[in-house]
Amino acid sequence: MNILKAIAVLGTTAAIVTACGGGGSTGSGSPVTVTSGPQTGVLSISFSYGGVNITAQGKSRAPASAARRPSFITPGIQSLAVYDGATLIYVANLNLSAQQQFSTVYANSAYTVTPGTCTNNPTTEVCTLAIRAVVGQHTIDLISYPAPQTAGANGGPPAFTGVISSEGETIANVSSNVNSTASVTMLGVASNALLSGPDEAAYNTPVQFSYEIWDSTPLQILQPGAYDNGPVTITAVPGGIVTISPPTSLASPPPSPGPQSFTVTCTNANGGSVSVVLQAGSQPNTPYASGLAHTTSNYSSGTLEEAQLSCDAQPANVPITVQSHRTAPR
Repeated sequence: MNILKAIAVLGTTAAIVTACGGGGSTGSGSPVTVTSGPQTGVLSISFSYGGVNITAQGKSRAPASAARRPSFITPGIQSLAVYDGATLIYVANLNLSAQQQFSTVYANSAYTVTPGTCTNNPTTEVCTLAIRAVVGQHTIDLISYPAPQTAGANGGPPAFTGVISSEGETIANVSSNVNSTASVTMLGVASNALLSGPDEAAYNTPVQFSYEIWDSTPLQILQPGAYDNGPVTITAVPGGIVTISPPTSLASPPPSPGPQSFTVTCTNANGGSVSVVLQAGSQPNTPYASGLAHTTSNYSSGTLEEAQLSCDAQPANVPITVQSHRTAPR
């Protein structure tokens, strides 16, 4: 069995829920003070990341280690950027194991952002924050990263570090002195994959490959929602040597963690070698932050993983001639 290394996560969802906003002083996990201006209202966000409870004891809040055997698998998110349309309004570093989990990196003075907390549920990690914004319609984008960020010069926006792990967007109306509600689904960005299968296969004999699609944190992407840069496709290069059965195009992540599988059959009588390739898009399907340009340093290349398979030729049918001997009658 040829097991190829990979890196690619948890599927994520977010919902806008009721909460309270307010002013305060700038600081880690504290409200960001803004100057007075037009009439405003509060939009409170609860964003949930899927997880899996491995055991009933000792829920570990740290991201998965290389051994990938924590009691509770949580997202590897370490920073979050919040946009209103094309405007960056807030950036925070997150430490899920700390008492004060949000640490403000950048805050736009035209908004008041009040970070909340993150808590474990049986299958999710739920975080909250509230935004006080000008009354009217807003397009809110949440973009998460697997690395902490550093503020720019004079406390300005950071130069984002790390391949985006998930993204989500919602359109919500902010009303005066009313806590507005809406919902958004965070979609995992397919960045790498775990792929394993045999090195060689006989002619016309199906063999099984197993795989997991991971984000950049790296953790397996799970439902709900589709892949942010999907579908993930499974192909063999060059063509005409093998067939792959189902599926060859994956729009949605699995509902629970663990390997998925597909079957490869060598169908060319002459045999040959192929690369079995898992691929996704190198740009998101949704133009987040009103068309934010994703660079190669901040987004998946689209090629997740590949494995080599050698197909044997069809066995030759060689005729065998047996010389007969007649026994003379006695």
